[in-house]
Amino acid sequence: MRKYSILFVFVLSIVSLQAELRERIYLQTDKQLYMAGELLWMKMFTTDTEGRLQDFSKIGYVELIADSLAENQVKLDIRKGVAAGWMELSPMLPTGYYRLVAYTRHMQNEGEEVFFEKEIGIINPYLKDEDTIAETEKEDMERKDNRIISSEFLSTNRSSYGKRERGELKITGLPIDDLSMVVSIAGLDPLFKSSATLTNWKASLSDIPQKMLRDDFLPEYEGAVIEGRLIGVETGEQVKDVTVPTLLSFPGKDIQVYGGQINKEGKISFYTHQIAGKKEAVAVVPPSSEGNYQIDLFSPFAIHTKKEQSPLKISSHWHDYLEERALGVQITEAYTADSLSKVKTLPPYFNYKPYREYLLDEYTRFHYMEEIFIEYILAARIRKTGDKKRFSLLTEKMDGYATGQPLVLFDNIPVMNHQLMIDYNPLLVRKIDLYLGRYFFGGQIYDGIISFWSYNNNYPNITFDSSTQIFDYDGTQAYRYFYAPAYDQQEISDRMPDFRHTLLWEPSLQSEGKKELTLPFYTSDVSGTFLITVEGLGKNGTVYTATHTIEVE
Repeated sequence: MRKYSILFVFVLSIVSLQAELRERIYLQTDKQLYMAGELLWMKMFTTDTEGRLQDFSKIGYVELIADSLAENQVKLDIRKGVAAGWMELSPMLPTGYYRLVAYTRHMQNEGEEVFFEKEIGIINPYLKDEDTIAETEKEDMERKDNRIISSEFLSTNRSSYGKRERGELKITGLPIDDLSMVVSIAGLDPLFKSSATLTNWKASLSDIPQKMLRDDFLPEYEGAVIEGRLIGVETGEQVKDVTVPTLLSFPGKDIQVYGGQINKEGKISFYTHQIAGKKEAVAVVPPSSEGNYQIDLFSPFAIHTKKEQSPLKISSHWHDYLEERALGVQITEAYTADSLSKVKTLPPYFNYKPYREYLLDEYTRFHYMEEIFIEYILAARIRKTGDKKRFSLLTEKMDGYATGQPLVLFDNIPVMNHQLMIDYNPLLVRKIDLYLGRYFFGGQIYDGIISFWSYNNNYPNITFDSSTQIFDYDGTQAYRYFYAPAYDQQEISDRMPDFRHTLLWEPSLQSEGKKELTLPFYTSDVSGTFLITVEGLGKNGTVYTATHTIEVE
């Protein structure tokens, strides 16, 4: 949306930049072995081919893949080359190794050969498969420490801790370059396998072949690009050489509307911003003299080739350990579900304040919408043209009513047939907002906005025609806070269990040029060896990695 300006898309400059820029991704997770039903925490670094942080794409895609099929898919908001997120692993996932694949839309122009990929293990103790049981020596459970190389740049105030104790992690030897860092403290698993570190990944970048860049996927340099095709309502077939206005919106308590751009082939693109969380979406194509149309949206995720995964063999000696891990996942979900799901709320996308806001309960309540616009909403009126009625608004200079049509919204759903709102029961409307002036949505011009809001923002008792499609949409993840109780700072009942296997996950740490940093952490009721991993990457490509282990008794 733009006000008082025309939205120019500088195609030539973007294509030129796209031809020069290639992106690469590194994805860090809190650990490598998970239980079905557990949370997987992740941080994404987006760089150029030299491993320097790159602030270009704004959306990252991560998929959990078995063979070639995605078991889970998430979208991440990338800011200044980094993104943090999580993945909820289904409790029905079978035991096995899975591919965790990460990429941007722009990287799809090179093909999946340049995607980031790492292997993780998932164990489901409740879906038993005899093929996954392996009779091995008991010493398999005792080979942990000799596979971890601790760094002298990473230390803790103690080498071992009791349960629910406070510890301090000291990170030293930091370079002058401002690093974006991620810190993880998680239990060291019996299935531990050496995985690619940030250092090894950067060294391997030169081995990735650089193929010719296609231009099939426009980079998401502002926000998510949502694409689809225009189809005929009667035929269900894609139509071409048709120019009709299209809108995409997201019902809720804030105005969030985007105009579509359509090419000769009938492909539609919506250039969006700040579409976070799971929500409803509405696609609108007003009926026209050319016909009635709908929008068929495309999936933004890539198509993957099949890769065979080696089987994950569970040692018969891991029974007690896995039983404790599985119980911990269930207890953590049961007792701390509210804390685990705490997220950061994004600011509203539409920042313009209305010219007037009418809270209808503060006025005389009428039974007909026309009476409201006659009695006290004087900046707007209902006009009749032929046998149809529509709304119109005063110009911003208030020197008369605008000749163009305003954008009418009901709980942020575009209502192109104004008669629907004129005939609507006003007793179900909580407030009406008026916005004067000209507004541009993807090249479509509207003389003002009239926004109707119901009491629960759920557009009750209204029926839209076939030109309005309502469907579920998964946006990018809102920032999710990692739950870790501070036992020395807050009162927590001794009867409240704490079975956290990941003690600390801090994906947003910035070195800010400091030579050393100190972080507190708290142990849980889980005993054993815990692996501390710190990785950081700077704008100039500076890499920092360090590991350390502690014991919890």
